[in-house]
Amino acid sequence: MYFAALGLLPVALGFWAYYPLLVEHYPPVYFAYSSVLLFPADLLTITLLAADAGLRLLTGRPLAPRPAPPTTALLLLAAWAAASAAWSPEPRLSLYHGLHLGLTASMALFLADRPEAWAALATGSLGGIGLQVLVAAGEVLLQTTAFLDPLGLEWPGRFDPSVSGAAVVELPDGSRWLRAYGTFPHPNLLGIYLVALAAGPMAWTLEGGGRRTWGIIGVGLAAVGLGLTFSRAAWLAFLIVLGWVLGAGPQNPAPGRGLLAATAAMGLLAAVLPFGQVLGVRLGIQGPLETRSVLERGWLVAQAADLIRTHGPLGLGAGTFPLALRDRLPPGYRAEPAHNVGVLLLAELGPLGLGLGLAAGLGVLRGLRRTAGADGLALSGALLGLVVLAMLDHPLWTAAPGHLLVALVLGAWLGQIRKG
Repeated sequence: MYFAALGLLPVALGFWAYYPLLVEHYPPVYFAYSSVLLFPADLLTITLLAADAGLRLLTGRPLAPRPAPPTTALLLLAAWAAASAAWSPEPRLSLYHGLHLGLTASMALFLADRPEAWAALATGSLGGIGLQVLVAAGEVLLQTTAFLDPLGLEWPGRFDPSVSGAAVVELPDGSRWLRAYGTFPHPNLLGIYLVALAAGPMAWTLEGGGRRTWGIIGVGLAAVGLGLTFSRAAWLAFLIVLGWVLGAGPQNPAPGRGLLAATAAMGLLAAVLPFGQVLGVRLGIQGPLETRSVLERGWLVAQAADLIRTHGPLGLGAGTFPLALRDRLPPGYRAEPAHNVGVLLLAELGPLGLGLGLAAGLGVLRGLRRTAGADGLALSGALLGLVVLAMLDHPLWTAAPGHLLVALVLGAWLGQIRKG
């Protein structure tokens, strides 16, 4: 029952219903960047950790498992983020970021100490992938998210290609095409989710046995879903994941390698080839919307560099980068985070924050060579994909569900290392 509940966590991470604990409006900052929101995955994580603490007390296991270098760096980063409330322009927001990072590190520690939990997470990952890809296919075929209205979700909201601000591709003839959201606020978030959770079915495909068929189905669905997001960052991360998993060593069985490569390739191609014009625009970075997106990202990095110079070694305060942009925005620009976690760490938490983030990343990279077996290979590939995505987008730092997604993959991977 305990691990069955854990299997619900990957599914819960796909639904961003929330309870607002603190909502502050700083126009033109999107409210999600200036509010404290409690998500279903947060409640489930807190419940699981409380249950685990109770079991440890009953069985005499240590309450605090021994941390590995990446989790130690995460714990220190959480403490530094919480401390930044002392100089933050919105102390409650910075304290929340620190506390939630602490919850993330605690979840990773819990999973690292219970390698048997990975089986439940892998099963839950398959369920989450299936649900999201089913929704994504409906959105692309119908070119609307309106059929999700009965669920009562604020995200993704009701979108179609005509809605201003929707994540669309503008074709050369001026027509617009809606990308797949799943049940997320943005297609890129669906891409991040699928890159991370594909580790479960990838491991089943590699290891063979009775679960291989389900693994092939899961990998194929994840590849289709990634294709329909038309997220270039997620595509790149997924290709790097595949490159690592397929070429990481003799412990990776050859039959599983071939099946994995063929399934992923067929899934991606089946998703994107019917939309050749859309693919051309996304890969060619042509059209006004694509050009604007590139210019906005460059502008955000330039603003980050200026904020880093003017706010000294302590930084702005955790989670407050968008707030600092309010007086800098030219007409038509949005106040949003820079699309690079390293840049955000340096801007919000100074050199110490960046150093702790790099220490966590380096701890992962150093541990990759200790990975063995199908489970370890798939999880290490997913972690590598998340490292790439952290360099190309911000939700793994700015969104609470993004924190927990990292915790699931990191903790399960550390558990497999300790098990081996």
